[in-house]
Amino acid sequence: MEYAFGAHEYSTSGVFEVEPKSCPGFTFRRSVPLGSTAMSRSEFCSFMEHLSRRYHGDTYHLIAKNCNHFTDDVCTRLTGKHIPGWVNRLAKL
Repeated sequence: MEYAFGAHEYSTSGVFEVEPKSCPGFTFRRSVPLGSTAMSRSEFCSFMEHLSRRYHGDTYHLIAKNCNHFTDDVCTRLTGKHIPGWVNRLAKL
C-alpha cells in the first residue's frame, strides 16, 4: 500500500492508504527509491497509526504542511534520509 496525506474539513487524520501509483486526483510520474526499514508489518502499522495523529485533514496547508511534508516526515523517521529537495521545491518558493 501507499500512504498519503490530504485535506478535509475535519479534525481527524488526513492520512489514507491507496494502491501504489494510484492516488486519486494525481498523475503518477515516477518512483523515487528512498531506502528501506527493518520494521515488521505490525510495527509499521503501529508507526503509521501514531504518526497519522499529527496529520489532521483540517491542518493541511499547501505551503506549510502538505503531502510532501508528510512523506518527508515518514521517510526521515523510517530511513534517516529526507526526500529529494526537488520534490517539494514549489512550497519553498
